[in-house]
Amino acid sequence: MKPGPGARAGADGRAGRAGRDGRDAPDALDDLHGPSDRAVARALPTLTAVQAVVAMGSFALSVLAPQLGVDLGRLGGLGGLLFGVGALASLASGRLIRWLGDLRLAALCTGCVLLAMAGLAAEAMATGGVGAMLWPAALLLGLAFGPETPASASVLMRVTPPARRPWVFSIRQTGNQIGAMAGSLGLPALLPLHAAAPFALVALLAAAVALACLRLARGAGPGTRPVAAPGPTAAADVDAAADAATTTPPGPATAATRSGDHASGLRELAASPALRLLTLTMVVFMANQVCLNLFVMSHAVRHWRLDVPAAAGWVALMQGAGLAGRLLWGRVAQRPGVSTRRLLGGLGLLTGGSGLLLFLWPATPPAAALALLIALLGLSASGWNGVMVAELARLAGPARAGAVTGAALLFGYAGLALAPPGFAVLGGALGTATAFALPLAATAALGARLLWAADRRTA
Repeated sequence: MKPGPGARAGADGRAGRAGRDGRDAPDALDDLHGPSDRAVARALPTLTAVQAVVAMGSFALSVLAPQLGVDLGRLGGLGGLLFGVGALASLASGRLIRWLGDLRLAALCTGCVLLAMAGLAAEAMATGGVGAMLWPAALLLGLAFGPETPASASVLMRVTPPARRPWVFSIRQTGNQIGAMAGSLGLPALLPLHAAAPFALVALLAAAVALACLRLARGAGPGTRPVAAPGPTAAADVDAAADAATTTPPGPATAATRSGDHASGLRELAASPALRLLTLTMVVFMANQVCLNLFVMSHAVRHWRLDVPAAAGWVALMQGAGLAGRLLWGRVAQRPGVSTRRLLGGLGLLTGGSGLLLFLWPATPPAAALALLIALLGLSASGWNGVMVAELARLAGPARAGAVTGAALLFGYAGLALAPPGFAVLGGALGTATAFALPLAATAALGARLLWAADRRTA
């Protein structure tokens, strides 16, 4: 729907005020209005750092669990709270983006990490350990975890040329592995120095990244898109909209946008079989990934009988392989003729096969087998995210990427919320090896389903 004269006048007035205030200087968001290499170069490092900080904060709970004396049941409850809150927060992503703006929402997410880590550090300073603050920290981390990906997707869909989106999204998603690797190697080493040290470090990093987001957002309005100035800028926005219309296939996302449904992306998910299958796949893949992230450290210490530094090294290897996987699969996905859904299906099968062999291995696997299987598991189980988010955003279209990814992540985070408590119950009754087998088998099954659907579509 075209804006009326009043809206144009308001836009012109705001644009004029921005010019008089000097907010159209080169360090404002003027170069983030539309797709360009310069815009990607400015936004991508900051958004990757946002995910790294959120991941490091979330990963602190699991990687420090053996040293903090957090048992399997309490760790499962903390994970359930974190991702349950994340599920609810992700549903509000569309509204929050329209209200605050995508970059300001990303800054707010890192602010929640700052508060969570500051609270844990304060308790550790006062008592020499952490206990009561674990639950408020998990709640705050959930508030950060839920909207972070939709906010970043909204920014990157706006600034990234369509052909580069799978690669750019995959680079951004490496923030999860960067944060997890840094957390698994650095935080256990800091804890013996002082109980507050690991949490204080993450809090400082979160503060720095929040300031970087706010600097990028300086001069922007409260919405997802900057206000169009009169003249050439407005014409460029029209051209960008035309480009988006020709590169995004018409579908339920477009129809929902025309109908005025700007609140959430649930209508698009309900109307599109492709989005429904991808969302179900995301639920299973994410549930499997969170079980690996939360419980591999405890499994390595308690079942494989490794000491904490050795276990942390294997966890870091898994996360490092995941980082390489996100870059590798993002590069593969943007090659001409590559089916994104077939690629995701193959990753599901590789995850299930390598993981089942690893965790059902009698006793502790030999070092060579452990290295190979953990590397393959990390490469596949943590390497799919960027490709999945890019495919969801492509089907949604640039105008609805944030809302639709937020709606899909609602279900993904609901799976994340249920998976840790379920794993804790099953692991307590039957052992963690059996508990790992269930999500791994489901991941392999969904991978096969994606391959079958892709073959049917091309037949």
